Amino acid sequence: MSESEFPAGPRAGDRNTTFFDDPVKEHLLRGLVTVSMELSVTRDRLATLEALLAEAGLIEAGKADSYEPPLEDAAMRGAQRQKLIENVLGPLLESLSEQGNKRGNEQG
Repeated sequence: MSESEFPAGPRAGDRNTTFFDDPVKEHLLRGLVTVSMELSVTRDRLATLEALLAEAGLIEAGKADSYEPPLEDAAMRGAQRQKLIENVLGPLLESLSEQGNKRGNEQG
């Protein structure tokens, strides 16, 4: 295999394939891949929407960069951000807790 080729990964939809023996590393990898995929899709869609709005003359190009949402919208965005953090970091924190409990039981 050349350096530019990736190793064969899991089949689409296969959530049982693991790459690491350490579950913490596994959750980190899954979280990183998930966030990367979501970010890529979001960036594409955002760029498309901004381009369409600018083409239609509804906004100036780059106007979204200086937008400040109303307080209610900012609060909703904050709650959505918190949920994302919990979804991404939740499995990692759970694994760390389980490992800590196992180590405590082994020592005690």
